Amino acid sequence: MDNAEAKTEKGFAEGEHVVLRPVLEDDLPELAKLMAENPGEREPTPWTHQRLKKKFEDKKEPGLWGKRERFYVIVRKSGGVVGFLREEDDYNRGIYWNELHVADALADRDQLGRDVAATYLAYKQRWHDPLRISFDLLRVEEAKIAWLEACGFELELTQERSVLYRGKPEARCFYTWLSETLLNAPHWEEDAEQS
Repeated sequence: MDNAEAKTEKGFAEGEHVVLRPVLEDDLPELAKLMAENPGEREPTPWTHQRLKKKFEDKKEPGLWGKRERFYVIVRKSGGVVGFLREEDDYNRGIYWNELHVADALADRDQLGRDVAATYLAYKQRWHDPLRISFDLLRVEEAKIAWLEACGFELELTQERSVLYRGKPEARCFYTWLSETLLNAPHWEEDAEQS
């Protein structure tokens, strides 16, 4: 894709290096590979193009864009799908649970990952006042942890030995960004002390 075509890439949010947009049918083969590569994938069986296509063609919630669960593809501005972000909202209460993956083999993976995290956070804040945005990842995903920390996300919870990764128990970590509204709520400090 040349620069003239890259500029026509449209999405919900545009960062310095990436665009976040809904999944198109042409994205499915690459998206299936990325989902199968993701170490924190929550689905018990590997994603294949056929399995993802069936989900994409769901009659009730087509296009991987549902009422509560939405998939964004991460497209490099210079061309090509490089990752995905899965978002679940808590019944429109300003609380979001996410999963993020950028292709492992990219030389500029960390640069793209930081840009995705910053772009997504700015996008959510642009449209409304989110209270909480959390990302779910494995402790071994050190690069993703660095991307999120660079954008102000903090470790909120670690579930030790919660999943099997490469045949060994691994911890699942939740990195969270909290709004000023939530941080300044009188009950927040009490709740944090009790946990």
